[in-house]
Amino acid sequence: MTYKILLVDDEPANLRLLARLFRHDYNVLMAASGDEALRLLQQHDVALIITDQRMPGMTGLELLKSTTSFRPHMVRILLTGYTDVNTLVDALNWGEVYKYVNKPWNNDELRATVSRAIEHYEARRAHHELLLINQRLNARLKQMTEGFVCAIVDALEAKDGYVYGHARRVRGYAMATGKHLNLDEKHLEQLSLAAVLHDIGRIGTPDHLLMKAGALDEKEMAVMRLHCERGARMLAGIPDMQDVAEAVRHHHEHYDGTGYPEGLKGEQIPLLARIIFVADVYDAITSPRPFREAFDHDYAVQILKRGAGTKFDAEVVRAFLKLDALSKIRNSLSGDLGRVLRSIAPRMIEAVNMSGDDLARTVETNLALAACVLMEANRNTIEPTAKIREACERLGEEALREVILRNYDSSEEERALDYEKLREHSLRCATSAILLAERTQVIGTDEAYTLGLLHNIGELILRALFPEEMEMMTELSDEERDDEEVAAFGVDHAQVGQWVLELCGLPRKLSIAVQAQHGLMRINDPVALLLHVANAIANADAPYKVASLDNLGSDRVALLGLERAELADVHASMSATMEGQFAAA
Repeated sequence: MTYKILLVDDEPANLRLLARLFRHDYNVLMAASGDEALRLLQQHDVALIITDQRMPGMTGLELLKSTTSFRPHMVRILLTGYTDVNTLVDALNWGEVYKYVNKPWNNDELRATVSRAIEHYEARRAHHELLLINQRLNARLKQMTEGFVCAIVDALEAKDGYVYGHARRVRGYAMATGKHLNLDEKHLEQLSLAAVLHDIGRIGTPDHLLMKAGALDEKEMAVMRLHCERGARMLAGIPDMQDVAEAVRHHHEHYDGTGYPEGLKGEQIPLLARIIFVADVYDAITSPRPFREAFDHDYAVQILKRGAGTKFDAEVVRAFLKLDALSKIRNSLSGDLGRVLRSIAPRMIEAVNMSGDDLARTVETNLALAACVLMEANRNTIEPTAKIREACERLGEEALREVILRNYDSSEEERALDYEKLREHSLRCATSAILLAERTQVIGTDEAYTLGLLHNIGELILRALFPEEMEMMTELSDEERDDEEVAAFGVDHAQVGQWVLELCGLPRKLSIAVQAQHGLMRINDPVALLLHVANAIANADAPYKVASLDNLGSDRVALLGLERAELADVHASMSATMEGQFAAA
């Protein structure tokens, strides 16, 4: 292969001397200035450049520095005079000059230098090509791993709908704890995967054991404990998942050696497993199950504290207890939720003078007020309702006015403006959800409206509790913001939304839909998918943008029994409905 070399010097005699020296071995290009050299470099794949330092307009070093962005592998040699001491220091500090050669040069030494430089070029190019191959392989491996994770989580969710939410929460708690333990990015990524997959071995566990309302006997417990090793075996054959598999295998080991499957103790237990165990126990305590109600945050914290140093790694427990934001969220939801909501929602005192349809309509178009009304109407009732209008009728006008007076007495103007933006989006989503429900029959229209209106209630709660932190996340994409919320609070707003809907007394299929709405490629539940599509329609500012959404695959749309073109029709109908409502207002 004949390599191209570029010679740059403003003195024609020097160019001719250099050209005669190299033209038999290389394809020689010549330039009399820095600008001419740059034009040639744009047109030719040059392996080596030799340039004089002292040239008018652009010095040799300035020329070399300007080539790094588009000729990163090219080898650079600088010709300098003995008096260019400052230039030599600058070139050495910069680090991209392969060698500097003093003028006048020795022909034999310069030939030898160029020969070694070409070998260096070959090595750099081969290294770069190897890096590209590795990057492609890693990207392909990552895609395969993500596909496997999605398939496994899908299978586990199909077996037990509780598990998907449990896995998301355990991942959130574990990731936030890992950050407090100063884990690096590589270990955090492994922790994320292991936390999501920690229960995959339950796929082989009999349903009657998973859902048993009561304590397991010794034989049943032995069967249940097999899920750790079964899950590890499922992961063992996947490249780069060995640490994840070990974390899955040992996430039920106790720090004092009394756990399973191997009875490891102390630091024999992988750190990722110790973190997941604490997160897993906390979520198990604070989550409702078919056979018992959930316990509160403070009770779970006491369990963790009592077990620190015996059942749990005390250092991991201390890191978990630093999740002050999680404590604040859980305690706010178990206390006066209306107080939290009114800290950001605008005053609604004028609504107390309304009656009949006007009063109910005010409730139906205000997500914070609708949440408070649903909680009040469904309190201590055997048959809770998910329909906002029905909740208003159950309470009656006098009770509705009491809810308004109790929950809306003041607000800051700036926060009220933020709330109005969130409220308008919620109305767009609710209207889209009704239109989709009419077309798909996946869910009743009243329930669809409630779901669309309250789908971002978790964001409202986080904005009320952590206004500065949430403001910093405003410009992020949904996926980026979810990750940032998990890192900052231990949960994302979708999870907080599920908890709020449970407090409102809504059916589990609705609260789970709010939690799962952002996991597009893992959504199997038609209600959650309908909500995701409704939200996508609400976010789009033109019908054609809905029809061409890249991340909304045709398979996702087909699951709802829709054609892609129908989404644009729904957007147009939603926009017309919203314009009519605002015009009437």
